[in-house]
Amino acid sequence: MISIKVDDNACNGCGLCVKDCPMHVYELRESLSVPVHPENCMGCLSCHEICPAQALEHRGIYPSRRHYIDIRVCEMLNRVI
Repeated sequence: MISIKVDDNACNGCGLCVKDCPMHVYELRESLSVPVHPENCMGCLSCHEICPAQALEHRGIYPSRRHYIDIRVCEMLNRVI
């Protein structure tokens, strides 16, 4: 399972991770990013790459499993599986 830690001292509350995450893992709360659905993280690291403050830390992601899947594809797969 992937775990996500947000460095509250580094997060500037820009919300780019919230907007960029295809799995809706994050929400802004009190001007900070909070991973409210870490179980939905698929490990694409798009949030990590877009964060200007580099405030996100992910554990449990392995390079061989890292891939990007559009949320519409995930929803379609969930209906089929």
